[in-house]
Amino acid sequence: MKKLKIGFAAGFMDGFSRDGLKTFAQYRVALDELGKSMGFEILYFEKEMMAIEEAVRIRHKCDDEDVDFLLLFHPAYIIGDLVYEVMKVRCPTGLWAIEEPRDEGPMPLASFVNLCQSTGIAHQMFKGNPKKNKWFFGPLEGPLFKPRFEITVRALLAIKNLKEARVAQIGKLADGHINHTVDNRDIYRNLSVNVTRDYEIEDIIRLSEEVKGNLVSKEMEKLERVTTRSRVKGEKVADAVKMFLAVKKICDTNGYDAVAFSCWPKLMPLKGMCGCLVEAMLNNIGIPAGCEADVMGTISMLILHLLSGGKSTVLMDLPKFDMDDNTLMLWHCGTSPFDMANERGVLLEKHYFADYTEDPGLTECGPVTDVLFRNSPVTVFRITGEADHFYYFTGRTFESDKKTFSGSRGWTADLKLYDEPVAVLDLINTILMRVYAHHYPMVMENLSPYLEEFAYWMDLKKVRKTEYRDYLSVE
Repeated sequence: MKKLKIGFAAGFMDGFSRDGLKTFAQYRVALDELGKSMGFEILYFEKEMMAIEEAVRIRHKCDDEDVDFLLLFHPAYIIGDLVYEVMKVRCPTGLWAIEEPRDEGPMPLASFVNLCQSTGIAHQMFKGNPKKNKWFFGPLEGPLFKPRFEITVRALLAIKNLKEARVAQIGKLADGHINHTVDNRDIYRNLSVNVTRDYEIEDIIRLSEEVKGNLVSKEMEKLERVTTRSRVKGEKVADAVKMFLAVKKICDTNGYDAVAFSCWPKLMPLKGMCGCLVEAMLNNIGIPAGCEADVMGTISMLILHLLSGGKSTVLMDLPKFDMDDNTLMLWHCGTSPFDMANERGVLLEKHYFADYTEDPGLTECGPVTDVLFRNSPVTVFRITGEADHFYYFTGRTFESDKKTFSGSRGWTADLKLYDEPVAVLDLINTILMRVYAHHYPMVMENLSPYLEEFAYWMDLKKVRKTEYRDYLSVE
């Protein structure tokens, strides 16, 4: 994980109290400590800017050092021309003001007054393309700095690690999944993510056969410790382990950050198995692995992985919803990472194809991770359109006596769309009318504030909520 580099600078105008400059020096030390836990380092500009030349120097230094975020501290009033000059920096900016040290008499700092001016400069002086910025106020440990700053750091850290990420599409898009068709040029243009298709399913099968037996044995022993097996044969599990090790080696060798893996139409007839356990094991080790070669779904999983600080993710379907208790079921064949399971644990099972197929080559199809989700907040998020739109909803998986299909699954309550309570029918209608992709990337954490800010810095647009009506209507 790359670290974030944050510039920390201040300005000053003669005629105001210098007490705020002492606070600036103190916060430099505090930010260094904060960076150790949040994943950033500080480029500190010790001398306060009081002239245009100093503002230019700060801006150029930030650009030369590839600073990701410039935090401009307002220890007192700063002349607006200097703020404008330093805001020409390539990176986003933060504007931080502090409380006045007293409430009467001559105003010592005019720090908040200056913050009001600076936010106006960001919009007024960058005509047609306002400078993106975020304001902060008060002490470092206060409610208007630290929580806001943590969200910004996590969002920008995800963006930095997403930029130039490499995603491998292994195999063709699953038959019939033409609604998941994407243009990789749009993905790079809007997200700076590289998508390659250098490997086919046949390549993975061949490479899996070259995996050394002792490596397979070690992984099989790990699986036996944390899973149980029902119906699916051990040889199918071993084949999945071999493929997992082959894909992992490909990722390690080529620097792939995520994998869109195609289990069918080829893997099933060629090996009589599915890729679910392969993907589950990749998800377990922090390599987001989407199924059915869904590239945009996989990239969305990668974003969730980055924003959550490395949590495992999974790609889901929506098979049912219940208007009586305002819940929906998140489900898929069986690619869930093991840490999503409740106390029942992880069962390695046959794929449901095996129960319905008339093809004798698929009667042993598997293995999948049969998992009931533990109680947890969850976020479902997806990049849509030409990689320029997004939507997300949150909820809480819960254990109950509600019936579920076999596979990786859980009922989800407390639904919110864009952090606002939503009726399940309105959510379903929005998805059916506006989203077009029927895969739903999920992480077990509420990432609402981080996704909102991530989208702000990335210039992504929200899919519009569309409330359910019995009739259709024009925009």
